Amino acid sequence: MTGGDDFLTPAHLGGPPVDTDNCAREPIHIPGAVQPHGALLVLRADDERAVQVSANSEAFVGVAPDALLGQHLADLVGDQGAAALRAAFAQAGPSAMTLTFRNGRTYDVTARRDGELLLMELEPPDVRAGTPALYHAIRDALGALEHAPDLHALLDVAAQRVRALTGLDRVMIYRFAADDSGEVVAEARAPHLHAFLGHRFPESDIPRQARALYVQHLLRFTADAGGGQVPLVPALNPVTNAPLQMGALVLRATSPVHLQYLRNMGVIASMSVSIVQDGRLWGLIACHHGAAHVVPQATRDACEFLGRVLSLQITAKRDAAVNARRAALGAQHARLVTAVTGTLTPLDALTRADLNLPGFLDTAGAAVRMDGGTRTLGVTPSDEDLEHLVAWLRAQGTPSVCTDALARTYPPGALFMERASGVLGVSISGNWDEYLLWFRPEIPATITWGGDPHKAVQVSDDGTARLTPRASFSSYVEAVRGVAQPWQAGDLDAALDLRGALLEVQGARLAALQDLNARLERANRELEGRNAELRRFAFVTAHDLQEPLRILTNFLELFSARYTDQLDGGADKLIGFAMGEAGRLRELIRDLYAYTEISAGGDEAVRDLALGDTLNAALRGLQAKVEATHAEVTHEPLPVVRGNPARLEQVLHHLLDNALKFSGPVPPRVHVRAERDGDMVRVQVRDEGLGIAPEYHAKIFEVFQRLNRLEAYSGNGVGLAIARRIVERHGGTLQVASQVGAGATFTFTVPAGSGA
Repeated sequence: MTGGDDFLTPAHLGGPPVDTDNCAREPIHIPGAVQPHGALLVLRADDERAVQVSANSEAFVGVAPDALLGQHLADLVGDQGAAALRAAFAQAGPSAMTLTFRNGRTYDVTARRDGELLLMELEPPDVRAGTPALYHAIRDALGALEHAPDLHALLDVAAQRVRALTGLDRVMIYRFAADDSGEVVAEARAPHLHAFLGHRFPESDIPRQARALYVQHLLRFTADAGGGQVPLVPALNPVTNAPLQMGALVLRATSPVHLQYLRNMGVIASMSVSIVQDGRLWGLIACHHGAAHVVPQATRDACEFLGRVLSLQITAKRDAAVNARRAALGAQHARLVTAVTGTLTPLDALTRADLNLPGFLDTAGAAVRMDGGTRTLGVTPSDEDLEHLVAWLRAQGTPSVCTDALARTYPPGALFMERASGVLGVSISGNWDEYLLWFRPEIPATITWGGDPHKAVQVSDDGTARLTPRASFSSYVEAVRGVAQPWQAGDLDAALDLRGALLEVQGARLAALQDLNARLERANRELEGRNAELRRFAFVTAHDLQEPLRILTNFLELFSARYTDQLDGGADKLIGFAMGEAGRLRELIRDLYAYTEISAGGDEAVRDLALGDTLNAALRGLQAKVEATHAEVTHEPLPVVRGNPARLEQVLHHLLDNALKFSGPVPPRVHVRAERDGDMVRVQVRDEGLGIAPEYHAKIFEVFQRLNRLEAYSGNGVGLAIARRIVERHGGTLQVASQVGAGATFTFTVPAGSGA
């Protein structure tokens, strides 16, 4: 189970022995020799003359290597054979045919062109089976592959049919894991052989450069592990002045390391066919035989063809499994997308308990980050571990991650592998700022290796680590940590589907928000213009109304003074009433102007100010009313607040005026206190007056709302509305708590100052 068919003994090229330092750089495609059951002829393309041949050429074409070099193609196969070969060399890939050479011998020939060289691989023809029998075997194999119900059955059928075609003792389907180790996932074998099914083989059995070569050239074959090898003559190709590139040749020699590996397994002949998926090596059809055995050229071609068909069928089965998984998750996918669509809080929507986001992929836990917030559901890493994991994912630069052994690629994952050894995640933003993650906990697991994987490297007496074929392939069971239940085919696709839907929803949401912001910006500009117009109107109106009132008041005073001796008591009363209403109208105009100015939202300077000083200023403006009502106004030590001094004085003025006005028949008693509440200061103005019924608590803050008879109490119903607007402009609130007959407590909040 190795890629050693392509190993090159470095000593053959004058290099050092194979060890762990140079193995990865080993030129396995230029062994400089062929297997002895066939021969190789290399001709120069421009004149069709032999420039390099295998040393066994005389046994095949009747001409020794030295004599064969320089001979023309037609001298070997005649004009008709040369014409057939020219047509073959013109093809893009290798072409197979049967040719009779001048010495009368017939061979199966594989012909191909490689740059300026023409290559011919010669093998004895297969005399055991005819074309019809092979055709029927291939047709039956294709039918069986097509009707396999699932991937497991497909691989079993492939192993059985390749064994039937080749007659080899053991045929295995070998699948590569994410760490490049491989597992035997299907097997057809002779009854006397022990099973390798379910056994794992380490990555070192098929080195990286061998896997790369297997993607380019799909078939390797060793006919006899004890048959030796035949060198090329000359060793360097005269056209290129370099070793011949032999990676594509089936006859290329097998490395001594791999030959020893085969013998240790009791294998003499071997063949492998690559299974390639999307340009990557998915696995191998690996074949073993206990005796020397030449698989004929036509049979090898049939096996390679079946390998290509198997690759297509694996893709089809994988796609079917993915589609089935998507269909199974479709209903929940739709529920998740529907929950997010149209909501202003998608994070809340996705993490609703009834949607069961962890259950979407049959996991123990999930995490969501959206709109600047993170939520976890079920069993997940800690918040700190989650942040570190996401930072690592961001550094990877990929939109998704899917692993059932996180700690192997992210070592810090070992700290929380009990909770999250398996991770599947998708970014729902450009760089993992927003994401969905699902977690699976560690589960106890064992791996059955085909021999101890730790004995692939031995240390020699001089301390050099040397690659040595493992001598034992007995089952070796190893316990593993940090592994979760594998993700199903289609899980990642389902998560990516959800990612795409969420990105689409978020895109629509972003477009809607951008449109809303644009409309709000236009509305704000219009509102600013209207506010400016309103302020101009209020100023002009106040000025124009004040002037007639002033003239009217002056005329009333003049009239009263000039004609006082001619007026009776009733006239004096009427003139006094007119004077009072004119004053009330003047006060109303002033308050309306103040309310309009505040509502229009002009910028006003704010600063730290002592609330006690502001209270004293308000009381000075009410001094006459305080004295007239014999009021008692007390206060506790008041803090520093931040606001506009004149505006906050207005607030206290209106609240105190309200308390003095509605005190009832007894002298008013008013108390002011304040306390810190976070970044705000809560101020209370409490009185013992008439009180307000709860159903009117909201109404009193509206413009022109009065709860008492006009003749009983002065006022115009604007003061409390002004006070609330001022408080709101400072980012606070103004509320009342009161019952009829129990007084009232007005509470407002303003920002705390630096000294509060």
